[in-house]
Amino acid sequence: MEQAGRARARQLRDEDELSYGEIAAVLEAEGIRPKRGERWHPETVRRMLANTTDRPLTLRRPAS
Repeated sequence: MEQAGRARARQLRDEDELSYGEIAAVLEAEGIRPKRGERWHPETVRRMLANTTDRPLTLRRPAS
């Protein structure tokens, strides 16, 4: 389920350009549970999206 949440959060961020709080609300509304805890928090979404270790190299954005 964690992968589904991560994939959906990336989709919302990239395609819909939603804020972290808005993404957290959408994940909650869609019934996607976080790995730990009861609900999504904007900071959890930010950290999850900042983690690029699971992305293929071709999809990683260059470091600023």
